[in-house]
Amino acid sequence: MAVTNLLNLNQIKQELVVFLRNSDCISTSDRGVTTSTNESIGTGDTVEVDFALAESNAKNVRNVKLDGSAQTFGTDYTVDYSTYTVTFSSAPGSGVAVTATYDYGSGDSIYPDFPRTDLSINSYPRVAVDITSINTTEIALGGLDTMSDLLVSIYVYANGTTNVESIINTIRQAILESKQDFYYLVFVTPVTQSPLINEPARGDKIYTRSIELRAPFNLEAVS
Repeated sequence: MAVTNLLNLNQIKQELVVFLRNSDCISTSDRGVTTSTNESIGTGDTVEVDFALAESNAKNVRNVKLDGSAQTFGTDYTVDYSTYTVTFSSAPGSGVAVTATYDYGSGDSIYPDFPRTDLSINSYPRVAVDITSINTTEIALGGLDTMSDLLVSIYVYANGTTNVESIINTIRQAILESKQDFYYLVFVTPVTQSPLINEPARGDKIYTRSIELRAPFNLEAVS
């Protein structure tokens, strides 16, 4: 027997990070990235499914199009950010123009980790993403099939309370508008926010607040 639809936490966190980067909760200038718009990444030949992005430090793909028609992440294509490659589920047709819009740069401000306390004030704002808990329950006779609920925490660090609140509000609005638009998660919704606190270890100028997201209904079945 094997578990199908086993949760891949790395894929989930990467999708959430890309979503936050695409939401522009932190501007591209503050992130230190540049947007390449509708860049040609190849032409279909009915055989090739892998298309490399021109920039070798892509951070987030905003959209992929075939002859100008938008494709859906997960269903139509995936992105490997270690090789900067877009992979289609089916090879684009002969002569079809393949384009992508994406951000690239040497650094960023949104990561699936937490900022070090020794970063300079100019290194903020920063956003950190982590899966902080998983609650799994049996849903079938014999306990073979399970349903898992995830709690995702997004931490915002910024210079001043106004900046923190602005970023938090942008993230919350983006999530509310896209609850069912994720590929690796069935449904995502904001549930709570932490108190706004000062960060003495970051020079008394940086404040932080987290927003928690609930991602329920993730089926992990045994076949």
